[in-house]
Amino acid sequence: MNGRQASRGIVAAAVAVAAWSGAMAQPVNDACDAPTAIAGFASVAFDTTGATTDGVSSPSCLFFSQDQIFNDTWYCWTAQVSGPTKMRTCTATYDTKLAVYAGCSPCPEAGGILVCNDDSCGTRSELDFVATAGQQYMVRLGSYAADATGTGTLEILSGLTPVLGGPIVNPANGHTYYLLERTPWTVGEATAVSMGGHLVTINDAAENEWVRENLGNFGGTGRRLWLGYNDIASEGTFVWTSGETPGFTNWSGGEPNDSGGVEDYTEMFGSNGLWNDNSVNPTAVVVYGTVEIGTPSCPPDWDHNGVVEPVDIAAFINDWFTSVSFGGVAGDWDNNGVVEPADIAGFINAWFNAVQNGC
Repeated sequence: MNGRQASRGIVAAAVAVAAWSGAMAQPVNDACDAPTAIAGFASVAFDTTGATTDGVSSPSCLFFSQDQIFNDTWYCWTAQVSGPTKMRTCTATYDTKLAVYAGCSPCPEAGGILVCNDDSCGTRSELDFVATAGQQYMVRLGSYAADATGTGTLEILSGLTPVLGGPIVNPANGHTYYLLERTPWTVGEATAVSMGGHLVTINDAAENEWVRENLGNFGGTGRRLWLGYNDIASEGTFVWTSGETPGFTNWSGGEPNDSGGVEDYTEMFGSNGLWNDNSVNPTAVVVYGTVEIGTPSCPPDWDHNGVVEPVDIAAFINDWFTSVSFGGVAGDWDNNGVVEPADIAGFINAWFNAVQNGC
């Protein structure tokens, strides 16, 4: 071997060592087909140093003209309870982006994103979605910039929205209302269900004005409010989450317009009571959740479909477990302030009585 050959051999060996070292430095969950498994509410330390980009870009992750998540790492998260869920990277040392997909296999494509976020706590990420117990979700954690990596903690926690005001009783219908903190529409509805109701239903002009005055102007501050009116299932066909028959509307001029093809959720302007369709989690404005809890004519008809049937038991037990896990009140059947096994027994007894004797 001459000197030139030896030199080339040394260079080749150095390149191989460098490549091997780089590969070894990559996070174990750098590839989407090898995610780290996690379950339940947890805090997971991460380090994306050495991570590469293998996920595809998506319009759902378009923030500040960038729709890619760079240097991504992957987690397969299994939900242990149903309900609103929050994920965040607020302690990260760099500008993060975060996305959640339904299912962990195969590697997700651009259209499979449930929710994505760039900047919520500074340049760090925070997102909310409604999880289903037993289901798996792929979590993609990376950076906004192509050359950015760093460390931090991925926090997965209950996303039930805190109550800002209430209970407030409307004397016209006897229903109880609560004002929630800022929330995505889906999380507001899930929180309302956990409390035994739904996002507010408006049946006439008088109720619209009462809601505007008492919730939309709560504390003397004008607020935008989520209503239960939506056209998620069929564009242009709006329904109430409470199941009540649509009738009264109070749209602002030119609304609903489904701007960008993503506005399926109705908000009320606290300033004038007019309605607007909006996206599920608008970042440019603050929209507050509103809860309406009525008095059903037949309490064991838990899903309020007019029929007392076995699915009512399943629905109540699901709400009971959600209340135990998240601190809601929907499962407190006997209204003694404690969600406990006696509530399940009490509901089932009332259900059988309703089946045999009617409500």
